[in-house]
Amino acid sequence: MKRILFLIAASLVIFTSNAQSDYYKRKADGYLREAEYYQKKAEGYRREANYYLNKAAGYEEEAAYYLKRGDTDKAQTQQRYAKDASDKAKTQMRYAKDAYDKAATYLRWAADALNH
Repeated sequence: MKRILFLIAASLVIFTSNAQSDYYKRKADGYLREAEYYQKKAEGYRREANYYLNKAAGYEEEAAYYLKRGDTDKAQTQQRYAKDASDKAKTQMRYAKDAYDKAATYLRWAADALNH
């Protein structure tokens, strides 16, 4: 969704008329660069969240294994690790959402700059 907005805003920059002042074009270009930066940051945060989700799944599997063997202490430890990894994944997703929101804000500002 955010990527589509970025492409629309980028196409607006490309197809703007020459009648607009260079100042607003430069402002819009700067805003687009910032939006692209935050888009990349958000994608990195999402990748890291997926990493933590995979880690949490692995810890849950190990906890189940230890429960089958009757080793409840190790199972509880693995469950604690899984919860910690899940919390880290939630944090990364929150960071990704914030970065996507910033990217959307910069895209909105770029569109406003092009309307001047």
